[in-house]
Amino acid sequence: MPVLRQLTACSAPATHVVEGRSRKKRRALEYRVEVCAGHRWLARHWPGRHSTREPGGRCGAMMDHRAYARVVQSHVEVWIGPLTAQDLQAHDGDVAAALRAAHRWLQDGARGEIWHAVAAALGHAAWVAEAVVSGLVEVEAGERQVLAALSAAEAIDGTARGV
Repeated sequence: MPVLRQLTACSAPATHVVEGRSRKKRRALEYRVEVCAGHRWLARHWPGRHSTREPGGRCGAMMDHRAYARVVQSHVEVWIGPLTAQDLQAHDGDVAAALRAAHRWLQDGARGEIWHAVAAALGHAAWVAEAVVSGLVEVEAGERQVLAALSAAEAIDGTARGV
C-alpha cells in the first residue's frame, strides 16, 4: 500500500520529478518525488530517473510504494538521522528503539512549539512500533500507523526547517 509523504511545506507547483524503480520487479515504481525549481536540491540525493515537467502537483509530494522497512530506513536516513543523530544500526535494526531515541533527543532539546510537535509525532510512531513488537497491535495495521506518524513528523519537520 503506497504511503503519501510531504517533504516540504512549499505550496509551489512541482516542476521536477524523480521516479525510483525496482531493479528486480520488472522496473516497478518504488517512489515518485515531485519538487518545484526552488527545492530541486532536495531531490538530488534520490536515485532514479530525474525529469522536468509542466508545473503541476505540489512541491514535496512523494508517493512511496516501497516495503515498510525500506520506507522507515528512508525516513531515518533522509531526515531523522541528520536531525537527531539516531540511526537503525546504533539500535541493532530495532525500529521502535531508534524512534524512541530520536523522540527523546528531540524532546530534550526542542526549542519552540513546532519542534515539540515533531517530537510528539516521533513519540507516537515509537509507541506504535513498540506496540507492534509486543503484539498489542496487528503487524500490518501497526506498520501503517507508524508510517502515517512518520509522514506527519516529516511534514512538520519540513515546516520547522522552512523547507
